[in-house]
Amino acid sequence: MKNKQIINVEQTNEISVAKLRANYGCPALGYKEKEADELRAKILLTGNTEEYYEIKGNKYYVSVNGDDNNNGLSPETPIKSLDRIETLELQEGDAILFKRGDVFRFARTVELKNGITYGSYGEGVKPRIYGSPENYAQNKTWKQTNQNVWEIEFNYAEACGCVLDYSQIIGVNKKMISFTKPGSVNNLTEEGDYFHDNENGIFYLCSPKGNPCEVYEDIEIMPSTSILTSKNGRNIVVDNLTLKYSAGFALSAVFFKSNLKFTNCETGFIGGLWTNKERSNRFGNAIEFWCGANDVEISNNWFYQTYDSAVTWQGNVNTVTYKNISYTGNLFEYNNCDIEFFDKDNVPLENYVMANNIMRFTSMGWGSRTYDGGMRGIEGCIRAVTCSRGEKVGMDLKSAYFTDNILDCPARQTINWNIDPHQRKAIHANGTKLYIKSEYRTLAPCLQGLQTDWSTQAYDRRFACTPQELKENFPLFEDGAEIYWDGEKV
Repeated sequence: MKNKQIINVEQTNEISVAKLRANYGCPALGYKEKEADELRAKILLTGNTEEYYEIKGNKYYVSVNGDDNNNGLSPETPIKSLDRIETLELQEGDAILFKRGDVFRFARTVELKNGITYGSYGEGVKPRIYGSPENYAQNKTWKQTNQNVWEIEFNYAEACGCVLDYSQIIGVNKKMISFTKPGSVNNLTEEGDYFHDNENGIFYLCSPKGNPCEVYEDIEIMPSTSILTSKNGRNIVVDNLTLKYSAGFALSAVFFKSNLKFTNCETGFIGGLWTNKERSNRFGNAIEFWCGANDVEISNNWFYQTYDSAVTWQGNVNTVTYKNISYTGNLFEYNNCDIEFFDKDNVPLENYVMANNIMRFTSMGWGSRTYDGGMRGIEGCIRAVTCSRGEKVGMDLKSAYFTDNILDCPARQTINWNIDPHQRKAIHANGTKLYIKSEYRTLAPCLQGLQTDWSTQAYDRRFACTPQELKENFPLFEDGAEIYWDGEKV
């Protein structure tokens, strides 16, 4: 029988600490529980999009109980499907509003249109857009393969994540080259072990307690696609949405031009797709800018359980810019890395603000598990490369600000920023509060990079493994930060 005691926070507006923790299945306790709980509640209890943004054009309403024959121009006549959304003749200033309390399971990526606001209407929890095609605990077609392994059809992009009962169990991906051989299901031995034979469209799950549709309340299978995407984007708002269960990205923005606001959102269980056939590495970020980002605001969001980095920009061309970017008032929890950034030679980085964020339990999530192939767990709260490397000149770092952030119980790096010595003057850091809990540490060094002299310090040098070393070396990033080790100020 299913466990009726499982708490599904997604079906209630009650902001209970116990329920919220159950939702992402991690028992860790930090030093700033009260502050994190208050910020999480603030994010989850925001109003609808029209309370924050003026919508000058048409408003199109979308509900799972809508009808694609409707015009979508009122809450009483909503449309329903992604197919119908894609037929809308949108103009700059228009908005697509999703109904609160609804779960939208789009079988492919939603392409964001320039000049459009994507947000919420109605009452209840934020509208949820999931990469998982359905709740497979409600699917009665599971078939038993052997004593503990069950199979079901999954004719989607390769599944690289499986979350059972709102993360009470986060499945382990056992998809290896050897798994294509006969008898491979015998490698699925622990509850939650899975792999996807995507050539034949079959998903295998170890469920020793019986038929998965009878054992679990919720089964989310994460295909290797993104939920939202934008190419050459400009003037886009994403507000008050929940984006979950995708092995790709919550939002992939390629060659983004200018003016993105990503606010009041929740993202969880993003990433995990393989980078290559050898299956030597896995990635997937909540928000990724690829080759350029300007006039970006990412504020008042909850990012948790991202396999790789919660927010990042990366690139491989030197004709783009990164200007006027702010990450403010966000809650980061259980991400492999919270903030990551790097790009090519001489790419300008100017007026980059990271302020009033809370970063907790970094590198303690599913992306850092040593027993789940292709792990990450190497980056930290901030992972950045702006320095020269060999013949590469490095980014043109003009100004970056790191202000009044809380780093609560990171398991690995705190600041992992490789810079050229002359770039230090462009980094303005103050007000940091860092809390180290030694029992959670899975890597000794707390700092990396922050070079002062390239003639004596090699790229990737690691240092500061003890409270005293951290006290001595953290001023390379910020002088005067508050640092606590196992509750004692150092």
